[in-house]
Amino acid sequence: MSISFFGFDTAVSGLLANQKALEVTGHNVANLGTPGFSRQSAVMASASTRIYGNWHVEMGVDVQQIRQIRHTFNDNIYRTESNHLGYWETRSKAINDLESILGEPMQKGLQVVLNNFWDAFQELSKAPESLTVRALVKQRADVLVNYLNQLGNQINKLQDDLNAEIKARIDEVNDITEKIAELNIKIMSAEAAGNTPNDYYDQRNLLCDRLSKLLKIEVWETRDGSMDILVGGYFLVSKGEQNRLVAAPNDALSHFYTPMLEYYGGDIPIDVGQGIIKGLLEGRGEVSGAKGSYDNGSPNVTGDITIAVDISNTSADYLENIKAQISTLVDDLKSRGIDYNLRLITFGGDEPVSNTNFGKNADALIAAIPDTPNAGTSNNFADVINAVKSNSYAEDVNKYLIVFTGESINGDGEVTSDSTINEYIEILNKKGIAVSVATDPAYHTKGDDGERGWNIITEKTGGKLYSIAAGTDFASLMETISYDINSDINKKMATIPDNLNIISSVKKQLNALINILAREVNRLHMSGKTLTGEDGGLFFEPMEPNLPIELGNIKLSDALKDLNNIAASTSDANGDNQIALSIAKLRNSNLIVSNNKVLSLDTFYQNIIMYLGNKGNEASAMADSYSNLVVQADAMRQSVMGVSLDEELTNMIKYKFAYNANAKVINIVNEMLETIMFRMGAA
Repeated sequence: MSISFFGFDTAVSGLLANQKALEVTGHNVANLGTPGFSRQSAVMASASTRIYGNWHVEMGVDVQQIRQIRHTFNDNIYRTESNHLGYWETRSKAINDLESILGEPMQKGLQVVLNNFWDAFQELSKAPESLTVRALVKQRADVLVNYLNQLGNQINKLQDDLNAEIKARIDEVNDITEKIAELNIKIMSAEAAGNTPNDYYDQRNLLCDRLSKLLKIEVWETRDGSMDILVGGYFLVSKGEQNRLVAAPNDALSHFYTPMLEYYGGDIPIDVGQGIIKGLLEGRGEVSGAKGSYDNGSPNVTGDITIAVDISNTSADYLENIKAQISTLVDDLKSRGIDYNLRLITFGGDEPVSNTNFGKNADALIAAIPDTPNAGTSNNFADVINAVKSNSYAEDVNKYLIVFTGESINGDGEVTSDSTINEYIEILNKKGIAVSVATDPAYHTKGDDGERGWNIITEKTGGKLYSIAAGTDFASLMETISYDINSDINKKMATIPDNLNIISSVKKQLNALINILAREVNRLHMSGKTLTGEDGGLFFEPMEPNLPIELGNIKLSDALKDLNNIAASTSDANGDNQIALSIAKLRNSNLIVSNNKVLSLDTFYQNIIMYLGNKGNEASAMADSYSNLVVQADAMRQSVMGVSLDEELTNMIKYKFAYNANAKVINIVNEMLETIMFRMGAA
């Protein structure tokens, strides 16, 4: 009789199991709209058999686990595509904001203001003495500088906004990783107690989804239920521990932030991969935010110029001509707005090689060049290489070596080997020095007895070859050298580095345009005459004299408050319009080298707009593409983890009928036992 109640065990276990399954189904339906929720199911299995004497009694059904229906592979796909989407969406937004500031081509942007400025000088060329037209020139120039300053302030503000958002996104990463570490502790505690904390898992996975959009993460789930998260090879979360990111200045004196891993021995640079943070960094520009930073667009108009004079040259008037025309070179550099530093190396004679930094003191440099040649051969170009190698140059300065000689590379009658020449070139390129050589044309392409010519060095270092022969006009030669230095500086100023930066790259190009425009206008204006017959002065000036002319740092010269001081002519003759006409022609003058093309100012600006438009189109297309991939990846994982009302309703009916069936069994067993007890007299 003792086993007569065992029938209850099977029915009761079924009743409890299906009741739990109904609760799980209700939980799924209740969380239908909960972000990140994964549906759950009750996993049922036969309960363990119990042995009573010779009897093996089945105990019915048992709920082994409340299983979360989720696929890690689908999660990884979704997070990878979400990471790319965050990156391209951020780039696209930064470009769209920059395009809105520039207002091209449909709105009234810089191109319209530039056209009005050029047109004003065109009108001045028709009536150079007219004060009315001069007033128009000044008014159009005022509009131009005001627009440029406003444009610079807006672009700087956009950079600062992106910089602030970088810090906010880094703080968000820290908030997320802190919450994940806290959830790890709760999950490990629940797992250790034999529970399955599915809702905690969902919360943690939702946080990982957001984190994956901010930066590239690696996720590792451990056997104790915790989740480790790595970025750039470093742990941000390990079990219950969190390592924080900090928004640290990316350079000395810079206010731009970069993400670094907080560490007691010093913050560690970390590669965040792609994602929103990387998009923000590239949108702002991964450059120094220090004032006057060349990386962030300030024009680099500095030239450190070393003049190397071979004093062994006994050609007639060779040293005399160089000494007489150094001032021509310096004056032309000044007129072009080049911030120069002068050095002198003398070599080729029996005297020790001299190597002196004269700064801006051209007179002292000229005085240091010997009046008479020294015909010795104890030193040569190798000594020049050693001299420049020992020099200390300012960071990022444009460096030039101008060699005046009448001999081959070493000039000692011995053939300089190719390996030695290659060693010279390697040293010069490592120092970033462009070498130009003024020499007898006989040594341009070949030297002594089959030796390589000077062209191998000038070509490999980015310099030029000049001819010195009988009757050479040294004044024109010096002006040509100055022109080439100016052109090279303009080229480097306008060439953007091969990176993915957006605003800093566009700023660099715009500042190059403005700086070159201002310096060319100044050069022409200073070469002209005012209405009063005085020499023309500067037309544009920097508001902060210690910084170059650029967006946000340009103004009209104070002298132009008097309209008579606008120089429109080369003389004070009536009707002379040469300066006004030359300035008007600058719009179509080929002044800038970009993409291996020589461009005018207008064409260069159009190239900037085209460059930005192409970048914007690329970012928009990539964002749309990855948006579709994210939708597909989410649909794929929702097909596994998502709650389906039809399926849950089916389960609800199934568990309800099973619950009712088990209740029916209990009633039947109850009636059987009641019959036995009351009708057989057991009561």
